[in-house]
Amino acid sequence: MERKWSIRAYKEGDEKGIFRLDKAVHPSEASDLEQWMRWWQWMYKKNPHGAAKIWLADYNGTIVGQYPLIFMKMKIGNEILRVSQNIDLMTHPNYRYQGMFSKLERHALDEAEREGIYITIGFPNKAAYPGHIKSGWFDIGTIRLMLKTLNWRNVLKAHVRNKYLLMLLAIGTSLISKGFFRTRSSHIEGLTISQVPCFDDRIDDFWDRISNQYKIMVVRDKDYLNWRYGTPDVSYSIFVAEKGREILGYLVLRYFQQEDIRVARIFDIAAQSEEIIRCLVSKAVEYCEQQQADLIYYAMIANKTYLRTLRKNGFFSLPFRNGGQFCAYSSSPHISRAFLQDHRNWLVQIGDSDAA
Repeated sequence: MERKWSIRAYKEGDEKGIFRLDKAVHPSEASDLEQWMRWWQWMYKKNPHGAAKIWLADYNGTIVGQYPLIFMKMKIGNEILRVSQNIDLMTHPNYRYQGMFSKLERHALDEAEREGIYITIGFPNKAAYPGHIKSGWFDIGTIRLMLKTLNWRNVLKAHVRNKYLLMLLAIGTSLISKGFFRTRSSHIEGLTISQVPCFDDRIDDFWDRISNQYKIMVVRDKDYLNWRYGTPDVSYSIFVAEKGREILGYLVLRYFQQEDIRVARIFDIAAQSEEIIRCLVSKAVEYCEQQQADLIYYAMIANKTYLRTLRKNGFFSLPFRNGGQFCAYSSSPHISRAFLQDHRNWLVQIGDSDAA
């Protein structure tokens, strides 16, 4: 199909045109312009690592596609590098199959490289994934989902209409869950876990202490964490593990309604030891039970420490369900692709994405 659009950079005043594109691409999502603008300003303008770069497909003054990159600091090996993440890629339904994806992506990645950004990460959906791979991205791994069901009856009733069968299944699955996925209590003398509204300066010292636990991970300092979990119109629950005045770990989660099920999603866990992770997860489960959540889930690419810890807290994974793909693009002259492609080097959590 003939190309009837051109590529240009975002300029002030494009927001309403981007909003109209968003509504055309996601017609079922309920959001008004005022609410969307609060989110947009936070995501694209207030990032502590710099305003986003956005490249647009323009047809006679109408925005028909976009390719944004947001920025973050990432520890890669022994270096702290500025990297980018591709989010919210959109093509107007009337302008698909014109090569827009590949043209925008090539332009965006080339421009990023010219500015010294050599590595870009992404969590592409099924539609975008083939295009990324075709453009030179590579897989790092599949996001693993870990689940813990707190109320089997509520989780099952969306699929089982017969109330007697529902009762039997709920009882049976609860017994099986308690038998095979028992929660093992964990306690550390002197450790306290409390809910806080935000992160204070001590989190920077915590980051310095844990930064060598993984070879590749997003820098979790005060500025980044308070921005990431300061999303407008979204409420996160932040738990901090302390001994004395020293922070030893934290966990971030959020509740939301998914059809008839109340779900708690764990976004981020970081701690100095496996035992502290267990204490944090145990506290999160206790809190979710108090809040009458039906299901808790956590999504990540991490080493066996995280998997083992979640299992000890009664979480399990489903072999036929995952959280999608995690990919990267690199034009770095000195960091090997093999190093980046090895999933064992990474800590990746859902909080590293733009999910709310």
